[in-house]
Amino acid sequence: MRAAPFLLAVVLAAPCRPSPAAAVTGDEIMERVRDRFARARTYEARFEKRFYWAVLDKHATRQGRIYTQRPGRFRVQLEGGDLVVADGEAIWAYSKTNEQVIVSPYDGGVLRTPWEVLVEYSEGYRTVAVERTDLDGREVYMLTLQPTEDVPPALRLKRMRLWVEERGWRLLRIEQVEPNDDVSTFILSGHRRDGRLDDDLFRFTPPEGTEIIDRRPAAPTLK
Repeated sequence: MRAAPFLLAVVLAAPCRPSPAAAVTGDEIMERVRDRFARARTYEARFEKRFYWAVLDKHATRQGRIYTQRPGRFRVQLEGGDLVVADGEAIWAYSKTNEQVIVSPYDGGVLRTPWEVLVEYSEGYRTVAVERTDLDGREVYMLTLQPTEDVPPALRLKRMRLWVEERGWRLLRIEQVEPNDDVSTFILSGHRRDGRLDDDLFRFTPPEGTEIIDRRPAAPTLK
């Protein structure tokens, strides 16, 4: 899958009761979501990752928490002990099962940051439908997006859907459908903005015995 380790998948089975949306465009809704997240000094939320593999007709689900702190620190922790931690200079991706951590430069493009997942998800996609509907008792906008020619064919999704809470402009769900009909769904809840976060959340010390794979460029040697 092309998403970050914390963005996974399953087909959503809950029915929607769509009604015509108000006179607000998809671009306007996404801009309000981006603005709300961009103005948050800190952010935290619970999340659920749902997977669906179409060929195998299999589902999987995992849960975790996400924390961000401007300008470049974040932590994504999954049940079971897996972690992705960024201190602003490097990203530490830790697999408890493999007893391994991969260290990458922050700007190396190896993993998508929460800002890319939660804010820049729509780059290269255009809104083709906006509906006002109900999601777990909340009034939401459901946006359907399709890729433009700007997205390389190898990275192009078949379709993307977003659920945005009308009150507060919180992003509640992202659903991505692959060309092979695999589905990735990322569900957010328990949103909290501008709360106090412990600095230790954004530090990672590998447990004893962990294999460390450091992909950061070596510092130049002075001659």
